[in-house]
Amino acid sequence: MNMYIGSHTLMKRYDECLLKHGYTIEQLVDKASDCLLKHIHGESFSIGCGPGNNGADGLSLAIKLYQQKKNVQVFIFENTNHLSKANAYYLQKCYDLSLPVYLFQQDNLEELIGYMTACDTIVDAIFGFGLNSSPRGIYQSVIESINQLYDQEVIAVDIPTGLQCDSGKPYQSVIYATSTITLSAMKNGFLNPDSYFFTGKVIVEKLDVDDVSEEAGLYQMADDKMMFPLLKERIFDGYKGTYGHTCLITGCMEYKGAALLSAKGCVYSGSGITTVMSDQEVIHALTQFCPEATAVLRPPILQKEDFLRYDAILIGCGLGQSLDSYRYVIDVLEKTKQPLVIDGDALTILSAHTDLLKQQNRDIILTPHLGEFQRLCPFDSQDDMLLVAQDFAKEHHVVLVLKGPYTIVTNGQESYRIRAGNKAMATGGMGDVLAGIITSLVGQGYPALQAAMLGVFIHGYTGDLLAKEAYTVIPSKLIEFIPKAMNNMIKSNPEVTS
Repeated sequence: MNMYIGSHTLMKRYDECLLKHGYTIEQLVDKASDCLLKHIHGESFSIGCGPGNNGADGLSLAIKLYQQKKNVQVFIFENTNHLSKANAYYLQKCYDLSLPVYLFQQDNLEELIGYMTACDTIVDAIFGFGLNSSPRGIYQSVIESINQLYDQEVIAVDIPTGLQCDSGKPYQSVIYATSTITLSAMKNGFLNPDSYFFTGKVIVEKLDVDDVSEEAGLYQMADDKMMFPLLKERIFDGYKGTYGHTCLITGCMEYKGAALLSAKGCVYSGSGITTVMSDQEVIHALTQFCPEATAVLRPPILQKEDFLRYDAILIGCGLGQSLDSYRYVIDVLEKTKQPLVIDGDALTILSAHTDLLKQQNRDIILTPHLGEFQRLCPFDSQDDMLLVAQDFAKEHHVVLVLKGPYTIVTNGQESYRIRAGNKAMATGGMGDVLAGIITSLVGQGYPALQAAMLGVFIHGYTGDLLAKEAYTVIPSKLIEFIPKAMNNMIKSNPEVTS
């Protein structure tokens, strides 16, 4: 089963899609509490419920536990004048069943804690993924009091109250849960390893509803089970022409290393022929660093005829930002037709000419880190990056590789987080290696989205293997290990037969 990932905005869109499919909010809450019920054990429960739909999930759960003859107490913390529709519906059902519901305010907080101390399990259904500021007043006091209880299991519904959905960072007050039962999709903030201090064990539960995950734009987690089968085995009678001829327009006198790393990354990940189009100083260094690559001196003005023999093009790694570099980027966009990977300095140059992307009739892959993406697509630090990335890729008709932890890969229609890579790889030059790998795969005939996903995964997977025995993973060492990592992927793929 695919693992989906959602941000605050995407989860709202997911709920809206279900409503458009004909489900009522009351039905969705009922299905949510069915998911919760499977993981609730014990005999006595204190369930804290807020005024929204997260609170409604808690109320519906309380009803089902009560009907199982469990000892259940529900706690609400403000008057009932501003409840969501589903919350009001299930609260009335609690009253109809004479289920114990208590309204607590600041002056009887000690009584509340007394109730909670006497139970086996506390359920946090106070606020869900829609919370956008730190809980205050009675809610802050309740959170702080629950966090002082050490004998009770604390189960959070969907997300611990006070944890930010998108970043996994805490507000000033946040529940420390023993476990979190998150509904429909993993929350984006849970990818932040620091969030574990607040979530405890995370259990993802899918509602028994139509699958609207892709319709809503949720991201898929691309792990080894998804990625290993994408890598093709080398064929028996293959030769260098079988695996593509790539052209790398990279490097300048000041930045030789980036060109060398991208070239070697391209060669070592399987490119049939790799040609570096660069300055004489880079070409001279290339013969020592990567003799398997060919080279051609970069002319002052690029012509269509210079590119006819290539299957894929990379521009940018160490290109610099001279006037010549600006002209090279514009020339490549205007005079070539091959699939194109744009990285590094070329992204900075492109940021002033993004309108040219809409005129392209070919596959284009952009590989920015967050700073480069900020120049391409100005955004606010509070913006939903999953949504921003999707919208940019869709508007500009590109595959976007937004580098970082769990790198984002999206074409605006399909979106993925890549589960590979680690902090030991935070070293200059890593992005150049990645650009070379992706270009190699495009040249070998992989579709652009698949090449981007697979390239990011191979890059991160190789780094993960090396990081088991290394504090720092150096790009040049990572390159040497790429063929072995790819071979491991082939051997570990059950779909490949000997």
